[in-house]
Amino acid sequence: PHQLVSLGFFLSRSQRKWEELNLQDCHIGDDGVNILHQCLCGDKANKKEITKLDLCNNNLTGASSHLIGDIISHLQPHALVLDDNKITNLKNISTAVTATCTVKVLHMNNNNITSHDAVAISDMMSCLEELNITNNKLGDHGAELISKGITNTKTLRALSISGNKVGSSGTTA
Repeated sequence: PHQLVSLGFFLSRSQRKWEELNLQDCHIGDDGVNILHQCLCGDKANKKEITKLDLCNNNLTGASSHLIGDIISHLQPHALVLDDNKITNLKNISTAVTATCTVKVLHMNNNNITSHDAVAISDMMSCLEELNITNNKLGDHGAELISKGITNTKTLRALSISGNKVGSSGTTA
């Protein structure tokens, strides 16, 4: 966390547009997202532009989804990578993605996403060009809900949904 505070302080004072902020495999956890949020979105933070935010494999849970949503609203990244975490409760993330419509690429493989989050995923599809939600726990009901998002999007060009325990009723949706 000490290194993250230092990085956050630097980023909060920076005036630059960053191509990518890659914190993959840093294991920052929900506490680290809180620090990142304070530095990037707090009162003393300068307006930031980061094209790609990678928080892959950081032990993030649903507890940080509201902070991630706020970070999306402030940074408006083009690509967001949240693979290999334990994120659930996607409502705040979905709200931020649909409100800004700047996130075009979203990767959330290997999380704990279930059918309860399928409506949030379906809503986000209206803005996304690429969505990767492989190896989650959507099941048939989740696949059925997501199929509604597919019919309502004109922008989605790539969808990866394998490894979600979707049976025959989910594949016919």
